[in-house]
Amino acid sequence: MAEVWALSLGCAVGWGAFVMNGTTFLPLAGPWGTAIGMLIGAGIMLLIGVNYHYLMNRYPDAGGTMTYSIRAFGYDHGLLSSWFLMLVYIAIMWANATAMVLIVRNMFGGVLQWGFHYQIAGYDVYGGEVLLTIAVIVIFGSVCMLSKRLAVVIQTIMAVLLVCGVVICAAVVLSKNGGFASLTPAFSPSGKSEFQQIINTVVLMPWAFVGFESISNSTQGFRFSPKKSIWIMLGALIAGMLCYVLLVFVAAADHPDNYSNWAEYTANLGNAEGYESIPTFFAINRAMGKPGLTILGIAVLGGIVTGLVGNIIAASRLMFSMTQEGVLPEWFGRLDKKGNPANAVRFLILISLIVPFLGRAAIGWIVDVNTIGALIAYFYTSAAAYKMAKSDKKKWVKITGIIGVLFSFVLFVYFMVPNLWTVSSLSEESYLILIIWSLVGFLFFRMVFRHDKHDRFGKTTMVWIVLLGLIFFTSVLWFRQAADNTTNHVISDLNSYNQTELYKHGIVPDENEKAETAEYLQQEIEEVNNDMLRNSILQMAVIVIALLIMFSIYRFITEREKKHIATRVLAEERSRAKSTFLSNMSHDIRTPMNAIIGYTNLAKKEDDIAKIKEYLQKIEISNHHLLALTNDVLDMSRIESGKMELAIERTDIIALVDSVHDMFSAQMITKSISYDVNRTDVQDRFVMCDAPHLNRVLHNLVSNAYKFTPAGGQVKVKLTQTGRSENKASYEIRVKDTGMGMSKEFAETVFEAYSREKTASNIQGTGLGMAITKSIIDMMGGTIKVFSEQGKGTEFVLSLDFEVAEMIPEETEAAVKAQENIDFTGTKILLVEDNEINCEIAKLILSESGFELDTAENGKEAYEIIAASKPGDYKAVLMDVQMPVMNGYEATKAIRALENKELARIPVLAMTANAFVEDIQAARDAGMDGHIAKPIDIPSMMQELARVIFENK
Repeated sequence: MAEVWALSLGCAVGWGAFVMNGTTFLPLAGPWGTAIGMLIGAGIMLLIGVNYHYLMNRYPDAGGTMTYSIRAFGYDHGLLSSWFLMLVYIAIMWANATAMVLIVRNMFGGVLQWGFHYQIAGYDVYGGEVLLTIAVIVIFGSVCMLSKRLAVVIQTIMAVLLVCGVVICAAVVLSKNGGFASLTPAFSPSGKSEFQQIINTVVLMPWAFVGFESISNSTQGFRFSPKKSIWIMLGALIAGMLCYVLLVFVAAADHPDNYSNWAEYTANLGNAEGYESIPTFFAINRAMGKPGLTILGIAVLGGIVTGLVGNIIAASRLMFSMTQEGVLPEWFGRLDKKGNPANAVRFLILISLIVPFLGRAAIGWIVDVNTIGALIAYFYTSAAAYKMAKSDKKKWVKITGIIGVLFSFVLFVYFMVPNLWTVSSLSEESYLILIIWSLVGFLFFRMVFRHDKHDRFGKTTMVWIVLLGLIFFTSVLWFRQAADNTTNHVISDLNSYNQTELYKHGIVPDENEKAETAEYLQQEIEEVNNDMLRNSILQMAVIVIALLIMFSIYRFITEREKKHIATRVLAEERSRAKSTFLSNMSHDIRTPMNAIIGYTNLAKKEDDIAKIKEYLQKIEISNHHLLALTNDVLDMSRIESGKMELAIERTDIIALVDSVHDMFSAQMITKSISYDVNRTDVQDRFVMCDAPHLNRVLHNLVSNAYKFTPAGGQVKVKLTQTGRSENKASYEIRVKDTGMGMSKEFAETVFEAYSREKTASNIQGTGLGMAITKSIIDMMGGTIKVFSEQGKGTEFVLSLDFEVAEMIPEETEAAVKAQENIDFTGTKILLVEDNEINCEIAKLILSESGFELDTAENGKEAYEIIAASKPGDYKAVLMDVQMPVMNGYEATKAIRALENKELARIPVLAMTANAFVEDIQAARDAGMDGHIAKPIDIPSMMQELARVIFENK
């Protein structure tokens, strides 16, 4: 854990902590303004660290920001975030490698200033210093490549030396200069408010602490528990903040004798030389002499080495993850025997060898850009954390995610737009580097896209629209900054020329006139800068609007083309699926039909009553199967046409589940399957739901469990109430079997229409049951999940919410049984049926139950019979719907219109093959009292007759 802390701290705190405290932080906000700003900034960075901690535990593999962006938003976002994060790690690595030269210059003078010599942006580059930087890169790069253990040991030791050295130096300097009382003034006398100074410090924290999150790229390499990551990052942030603040205190505690305080001293650093040019070095040298400089040198060396080694590790691990995701070629991700991405380190060493020749000034331009890269990474990580926390219902992570997104976006605008608030703009060269890096990123994406064999990239055009917009935006800012620099240079030259001409003519301005001239020129420069800024913003707005319009057209064209392709592919897939389905249906329909015809012929020739009953039972089984096939096809047709509707009614959910047990109990016993239906922990048994459709779902699931479970297996159905809120109750129904199970590939498509597992081709079915089940559950607002493994079984889990219905006292099981046991002997009803065979079957069924019957062949005849009867002659009418002369609906309406009110109220039940929800509603609309579907379910028919006749009494 200590080595991971060292990695996090080392990547965050480097050479800059020993220089920026006196040259940047102290003049910006003073010692106490910096301390407060650092504390606030570290707190915000810790909130971003919370986002990393959450995602590291959710995705405990290497990759960091790139992995999180891919998982949350797709591969295009992952590539964009990793591209800019790589710039961050490389820039810090280069900055620390070249800082070794600065140590030598400040502590040993020009000892390495030999060999070739040239200047870049005013910085002197010497051959000896170039060799030293190359040696540093090669040595520590080789350590990281050849021995991870040695690299970890060096990183840990150097991190400890860094912190201890800073603490020792700060303690001595403060004690010799009067302690904290010497830190005056507390804030910068720059004319800005104390609050503004603190905010100006806070906004620099992404630069100050960038890299603390680098451990997210190394969870595989270091194999530490992600659960400890938040404490590791907290420890690194505290240690880093301590180093920054103490070094600021050191710089403010002492000053040269010719200055009254640190403010005057730092305001004239441009005129200082040697140790005096770096306030930290000056204060420690005055207080401790050579021993202090030695301790400081060791601490600085610790900062440089940890920054260099830590960022080599972070960058190489990021490259390894990019390889794993198909972003980089396989060569970069190869691990050696010790698990190191050695090729990635080799590549980093190779590209770093050019750095010493660029000089410190050029590296400074690159380092300035790394804040932008860090903010992009923090934005993506925070957005990913928010998205995942929203689905995981993690309230606090949602809050930290929003904070991270807002903080990153606001600071991105803050740094990118020059002089928008108070911070100065990036340099002209930094803008140009950002443009070049973005353009190279475009070319890199093109290469990745061309070699993408898995069709993962190019899915989100908005990512690349944003990157293109960033290039245009940055190019405008670069042009503006270049024009600004040129303007300042020209005005400065003109002023020098005018001063020279005045001296030539004997005109020597006094100090007041010089001050007035300087103030006037400054005002003119600011006015020109403001004009250019306004024009640049207007130009950017025009470009952005044009880009948005262009890409909206492109997006529309692309989406339309995608829809056409998707429609065509879907049509082709459905055509193939339906062809397969029809082939399966042909087989599945012929199988029960063959059984019906065969057993019918056998029954005709058989005299043995026992044999005939056996044949009839098998015919009945085939009939049920044929009916199930027909229902599946009709239901799927209605689902695809959007005509299926729910009929919500008061339902006893316990009785519904119990009915599933009764329905399959005999079959399970016959097949020697252990069958258990459990409905414990149900407090609200009466709910408002579509009972027939829910029953259909359970029938499909249990039927499949029966079909796919061999003899000796188990099938379990469990109903559980999982919650109650206001007037709604939540239920979970599990159907589990120990059958043949499904392959992982088929389990992902089990709810698609016309799909069947290849290994189940010998089992009867349409392949529509699960699609119908899923559609019904979706209509009910519930969810269905499947867990399956081949050879071990399958479990379906339903989650449903229903409105709770109040229990009616008289609605008890005893009341229902009383209706079922009514004696119909002598009860006379009118049977209206135009089909002779259907009429004959119905007469036989009803006569066996004791009914006396009269019949009619059409609706008109039925109406005339009822109209001519006396009240009480007929207790009910069983009315077919589709009949000649007058259909059932018309006949019922005519009966309801009879002048004799008693006759008009006679119970009428529809008995029809039209069995959908709208058919039931149409029967009600016509004035019918109930609905009986064909083929006739005898118990259901008797229950309906008992209900209407019993109520009519």
